[in-house]
Amino acid sequence: MHRLLRPTIRPGGSRPTDDRLPRVTRTALTLGALALTLSACAPQGSASPTASASDEPRGHGYVEGASELPEPQLHLATADVDGTVELTDLLSEERTTLAELGPISALTGDGRFVAAQSEPTGTVTIIDTGVWTVDHEDHQHYYRAEARVVGEIEGDGPATITAGSTTTAVRFAGSGETLLLDTAALGTGDITQSGRIRTSPGAPGLTVPIGETVVATDGSGKLHLHGVDGDLLDPSSASVTAADAVLAGCTDPAGSITTNVGVVIGCAEGAVLALVDRSSSEADPVPTFEAIPYPQAVAADDRATSFHARPGRPTVAAVAGTSGAWLLDTRERSWALLPTPAPLQLVTAVDDRDQHVVGLTTTGDLLVLDGATGAVTGTAAALVGAADLAMGVQLEVDQNRAYLNTPGTRTVSEIDYGDAARIARTFTFDTVPAFLAETGR
Repeated sequence: MHRLLRPTIRPGGSRPTDDRLPRVTRTALTLGALALTLSACAPQGSASPTASASDEPRGHGYVEGASELPEPQLHLATADVDGTVELTDLLSEERTTLAELGPISALTGDGRFVAAQSEPTGTVTIIDTGVWTVDHEDHQHYYRAEARVVGEIEGDGPATITAGSTTTAVRFAGSGETLLLDTAALGTGDITQSGRIRTSPGAPGLTVPIGETVVATDGSGKLHLHGVDGDLLDPSSASVTAADAVLAGCTDPAGSITTNVGVVIGCAEGAVLALVDRSSSEADPVPTFEAIPYPQAVAADDRATSFHARPGRPTVAAVAGTSGAWLLDTRERSWALLPTPAPLQLVTAVDDRDQHVVGLTTTGDLLVLDGATGAVTGTAAALVGAADLAMGVQLEVDQNRAYLNTPGTRTVSEIDYGDAARIARTFTFDTVPAFLAETGR
């Protein structure tokens, strides 16, 4: 009989065992998804190395012990299936081993933290790579601190990790349970549980933190609003009633992503965009929701169910079945369908001033598309072989480059998507880079 595990938390390092007991805390400090809720920015001229002197001004996103630096501290986190997690500095090309975890089945990241999942052992290990960027719309802050294993969570079945500005949700499909973790506590090296949401074991589901709330499916697939303690919000309040009315129109929810406008949830009808009023005088404002329907009828196989983009941008991309790519502009509340010469396996929106979209076809070709016209502006042919495509590869992008792992050749390709998909560098590994995440963005 399949054993259902209740999710439990195991801290990293040499923390004493009695510290495993979850503690409930709430804080305005935000790190994981790098949302921006701190006090005023450091004044001009203070962006250089920093932050150790107590009388110096400190920018958004600072934590004790971190250094603020004048440029992004971009790194690649890679892992093989045996659980060796490595970090490659994209500036110096130095490589360090962060952890030896045992068998893992997936690695996901949010720009600072990576979560290594092991279905065989039913664990998710959270690692702080020690590099992150805080985007404050008209400027950014870049930080570096010591990388470390934060801790481990045990649960049943494949895990989905969704980072929010206040809360990070870890949902285990087998048990249908979601642990709600304090995002700011992760930044100080603690796994602190703020709440828990339970749904039917084995049921498909989705949990998305939004501000001081969490949107989650129930056992029937309907979306409901919870607090960060996991409790349902008062359904009699006007704001919750209005939110529920929009969420009820989102059937078969799948896929979510955070943009600099709001949080996207994919639906059979299109998408729902969640917006938090940061000027609200309420301590924990309930987000408002807007439906963004598809411009035309869309078959189930062609709908957007997995969204990807360079962090902090308004436009996101998703594979559109065998037709090409969907682009969702959350600022304009509009969809666009970009047909491609071959079906896509992966696609992500870069959304710089040239509106680049980067995709990987099901035959292993990397394409660069013009997001405005759909024209192919660059191609790297046969970049990935059939065996690697079958295993699953990952595509990451930042402001200037894209990164694609090729486990079969133990390499990661660095692609200049602004220069017709030119291969700028190729990183070779002693271990197999089966999983990839870029951090420091």
